[in-house]
Amino acid sequence: MEEGASAAAEEESAEPVVLAEGDFVSQEHGTSGTVAVLELSDGSRHVRLEDLATSDGPDLHVWITDQEAGGDWFKYRDGRYVTLGELRGTHGSANYEIPADADISGMTSVVIWCDRFSVAFGSAPVEL
Repeated sequence: MEEGASAAAEEESAEPVVLAEGDFVSQEHGTSGTVAVLELSDGSRHVRLEDLATSDGPDLHVWITDQEAGGDWFKYRDGRYVTLGELRGTHGSANYEIPADADISGMTSVVIWCDRFSVAFGSAPVEL
């Protein structure tokens, strides 16, 4: 393989692999934007929020869960979920690392969750 072709192949393999993606739907508060679940070349996995727009709220977190997106938000605490950390901003784009030991098989949505009031501001379907 030529040197230029080898470098191009390495660069191509360094691109993240999209494992799942979806669009936010509003629940307790108007929420829009997109979500992508990505796997990087080093094996780490991340949730990428793009163009997020939601309301300000206290104690907002990002979850990945086995409950379906949309509908009744009471269901999220009853299922299996992984907390990815505090929401970094109500508007814009950000990455959230999924813990290396987290089992995300069977997860079906990403949720913007308010811990203080136990409500989902919005969620996006992702099929893993």
